[in-house]
Amino acid sequence: MSAGYRELLAPGRRWLLAAAGGASFVAASDVLLVATALPSAARDLGGLDRYALVVGCYAAALAVGLPISGAVIDRYGAWHSLVFGCALFATAGVLAPFVPAMEWLAALRLVQGFAAGFLLAVPLSVVVQRIPKDLQRPAYALSNSVWAIAALAGPVLGAVLTDLLSWRAAFLVPVAMTAAVAYAGYRGLRDPDVAPADPHARIHPLGPLLLGATVAALLLDPRLAPLPAIGFLLSEWRSSSPVFPRTRAGRAVALLCGTAGIAFTGADGFVPLGLQVGLGWPILVAAIPLVGTTAAWASGSFVSARLPLSRRTQMALALAIVVVGVGLMGLPLLDGRTLAIGIVVAAFGMGIQSPVALLSSAAERPSGEGRATASVPLARSIGGGIGIALAGVIVVGHVGQAALDAARDQHDGVPAIADAVQRADLVLAGLCLLSLPAVLLLRREDRA
Repeated sequence: MSAGYRELLAPGRRWLLAAAGGASFVAASDVLLVATALPSAARDLGGLDRYALVVGCYAAALAVGLPISGAVIDRYGAWHSLVFGCALFATAGVLAPFVPAMEWLAALRLVQGFAAGFLLAVPLSVVVQRIPKDLQRPAYALSNSVWAIAALAGPVLGAVLTDLLSWRAAFLVPVAMTAAVAYAGYRGLRDPDVAPADPHARIHPLGPLLLGATVAALLLDPRLAPLPAIGFLLSEWRSSSPVFPRTRAGRAVALLCGTAGIAFTGADGFVPLGLQVGLGWPILVAAIPLVGTTAAWASGSFVSARLPLSRRTQMALALAIVVVGVGLMGLPLLDGRTLAIGIVVAAFGMGIQSPVALLSSAAERPSGEGRATASVPLARSIGGGIGIALAGVIVVGHVGQAALDAARDQHDGVPAIADAVQRADLVLAGLCLLSLPAVLLLRREDRA
């Protein structure tokens, strides 16, 4: 272990890092665990056409929870965000196994997505606000490794529980973790000697609510999306505490992270559907690419800390890798295995982007790091919601409602679904590529 990591893991920081890592662990394991179990839930509840709605509701609510939690952390501290997120997340998780229809599951995932926003903001703010600057890069790498361990376990647990018991059992595992995380937060985050970053920070829910409403409208009826989208832009323009840093570089980071989210999250959200329902892969085999994405993301984060490149160059490299990976997923080669290979490649690019995006965003809003760092996963979440909604429209439009209904009872694979997922991936990769020139708006002096 290097001297930097030994200093980072000194006794005085262990509970602090346990709380931050635990928040990541719950959120990361839940996302991939549920992703693995969701195709089985959709078949059981008769709602394959509602698959995108369940996945997208989580992203829509995350877009609301993240910026609000960032302001809560700046004003009150990370403990308040953690305990609220754990309580709300656990409550919805206990109810999820008993839902009678996909619409009910979507509503509970909406609640859990909002709670996850409060959990995911904790590790980001802990690193920026409580870790010395010379230890922040290894702290981000350590945080990503904890996320990676959780995400490695998520698909495996989801596959095993769904295969041996039921998809309903898979929803209960993250709930059991929240008590331990809350205890770690009690020990590590309730420090009276640590003052909030900005005791006078104002919490403006209007902008986040309009963002969430935009993503929700895209999922339900895209014709309704322009109204809340315009409302958000007006709110963001007039707000004294905007959701995204109000600088050229800050907006560029948000755009690049958002389009990466469109491509990666939109593609990743449909990997289980494409492999399990489209190609007929057994659930345990279909979980392997999701495990691979976690390892690739963690590897990318560690590589990012060692690249002797400017932040501008590193962001360009990361986005290019995401485009290549998602584009590869769209190629009808290797009997559909490109879906599994390409998502791993794209995850490596997302891992490279993460540390540099967080540091670049934090530099754009001094004394408001909680809100600034929360804007990175927020931009990805918004992009992810857009990507999921767009992919859902393409899949349903290409396959047709009748074929989706018939697929409920087919277990040998429905090639039309795999083909539709790949078509959607090509569109998502193209949209991501269009944002590449935005790297020129980043600060020249920033170094990774």
